[in-house]
Amino acid sequence: MSVLTIHKFCRRVLHDPLFRELVLAHPEQAVDEFDFSDEERKALLAGDVARLHQMGATPFLLLIFSRFGIFGLSLAIYNERMRKLSQKA
Repeated sequence: MSVLTIHKFCRRVLHDPLFRELVLAHPEQAVDEFDFSDEERKALLAGDVARLHQMGATPFLLLIFSRFGIFGLSLAIYNERMRKLSQKA
């Protein structure tokens, strides 16, 4: 995984309101603007923050998705998915 790319994506969601609107309205199109692998793309679109974290993404930046409801994530869903990851360990 290109951790830098996922982090750039998260930061763009946070700082670029027009891009954030694109992600909310057309997530596939927004994700396609970045050079993600198929696995990364699938995890992003599914809101699979646990998998993204396993691949090296920082939980703090992934939390941005829940702030704006990106990929169907709320804070409760984000926490549930991340907790399941820690329970597996």
